[in-house]
Amino acid sequence: MVEIHTLSAADFKHTMKSNDLYDCNIEQRTDVAVISIANSSEDSEPDDIFANGPSSRWFRQRHRNVLNLIFDDVSASGTEPLAGSSDGDGYVIFDERMACEIAAFVDANKDVAVWIVHCSAGVSRSGAVSRWLKDRLEFKYGIEANNVDGRHAVPNAHVLKVLDRVLYL
Repeated sequence: MVEIHTLSAADFKHTMKSNDLYDCNIEQRTDVAVISIANSSEDSEPDDIFANGPSSRWFRQRHRNVLNLIFDDVSASGTEPLAGSSDGDGYVIFDERMACEIAAFVDANKDVAVWIVHCSAGVSRSGAVSRWLKDRLEFKYGIEANNVDGRHAVPNAHVLKVLDRVLYL
């Protein structure tokens, strides 16, 4: 059974350190895939263990088993935003292009045993992606998956809605 871990930024960083996972060796781990979700704004203190903006990326290089995304924990208001656009307050809103990027990443890594999905708190954005990931693996590939530590997740409804549009593609 596939394990899906939904983590906060602090838990994610602790997990990466504890398992000795870095840019130099992550691709050697064929059993692990990571979806890392950062805020669009820079962290005021990028070395803070709780920091979760673009400047605090754990994996700074591209890897076949790591997907770095940047979008904020907001929902679209009114009409759907353009791909990767921001709302009036400058936040980056999750869109269909990002959903397709996640779907392609999951499809390319469908055979891994452990998925790690994180955002700042490990509740809303990562909760939505983790829930959708479980559904994608089960419905598209018949792979049984378990959301191991997502019990406190309250998925962002907008993120889940957009992801559900590409569930069966």
